[in-house]
Amino acid sequence: MYSRIGLNHELKSIKGEGVEFGGSNGIIQNMLPLIKWGVRLYPQYDITRESSFERNWDVIIADQVLEHTAQPWDAIRLIGEHTKRMAIITVPFLIGIHPSPHDYWRMTPRIINDLTKPYFAHRDIQSWGNAKVNYWHAVYNRTSTLLANIPEPELEAELNNNDPKKPFVIWAVLTK
Repeated sequence: MYSRIGLNHELKSIKGEGVEFGGSNGIIQNMLPLIKWGVRLYPQYDITRESSFERNWDVIIADQVLEHTAQPWDAIRLIGEHTKRMAIITVPFLIGIHPSPHDYWRMTPRIINDLTKPYFAHRDIQSWGNAKVNYWHAVYNRTSTLLANIPEPELEAELNNNDPKKPFVIWAVLTK
C-alpha cells in the first residue's frame, strides 16, 4: 500500500502545511517532503469532532484510523471540509480486529468513493490483496511473522498478485 501511494508523483511537489490523524507512523508524511507536518494522535484528537479541526490544512492524512471511529462518515466530511488540496486515507479490510481503543468498521472502495465524492473532485481509490496473502495473514497474524515464514519466491509472486475482489488494504489519494 505505502509503496503504491509513493508512486504518485504529485506528492513530492506539494507545499504547505499538513496534519496526520491517527497513530502517525510517519510513512506517508515522508512522501510529502515539502509539507510542514503536525500530528493529531487518536483518540486524544477525535477525527469525528469539529473541535479537532481548528483550521484548514493543505494536506490531511488519516492513516488506518477510520476503522476505529464509530462514525467514519463524520470524519470524512470533516476531512473534506478542512482540506485545501489533498487528503490521503488508508483503511484495512481483512486485517483482524485491533482495538485502539475500539475497532468498528471495514470500508470498501465503493463507500470511500461515495463518502468522499462531495468534497474531492479527483479520487484515486485502490486496494491490494489476494486470497493467499489474506490466508497467510490469518494464519500468521502478524506481518513480520508472515514475511519470515514464506519462501521468498512464493512471497514475491503473491506480493505482485492483486485481486481487487479480495482486498487486504484500501487507500485513497483525494484531491480538490
